[in-house]
Amino acid sequence: MQGGESVSNSILPFSEPIALETKEVKEAKEWAWDFKNNEFLLKNGKMYLVYRDEAIKIWLWKLLKTEKYEEIIYSWNYGTELMDLIGQGYSYGYIKAEVERYIKEAIELNLSDYIKEVKDIDIDFKHTKLMVQFNINTIYNKGVNFEYGIHI
Repeated sequence: MQGGESVSNSILPFSEPIALETKEVKEAKEWAWDFKNNEFLLKNGKMYLVYRDEAIKIWLWKLLKTEKYEEIIYSWNYGTELMDLIGQGYSYGYIKAEVERYIKEAIELNLSDYIKEVKDIDIDFKHTKLMVQFNINTIYNKGVNFEYGIHI
């Protein structure tokens, strides 16, 4: 070797280790919500905060409840297009596939920092309601159960 040359430990020429960027995620927190009555939960007459998976469930519920492109306060990526499936006469198989796609797409675009996986999606029709139940793996826990219903 000539003076000033160095030998790299890499088997690939001209490669250097790449530092992976890690995104710092704040702890999930949200005001407690009563899904059944569609209002804030109260303790001693006051609103209170919930954290981690309970907060993520509230965010997810709000995300699925919001119709995409309807509210100008949200970006065009926020919400779903579930209402577009109502009254169209689509087959059960088509609706199931689209509901699953809409849910996964909405989570990927909006909650992927907190929800790492969606699995075991179960879709059922009960009277005039489309019921969706699935498990999510969050950054905090695995197998967190989530249920959502929409009137059709």
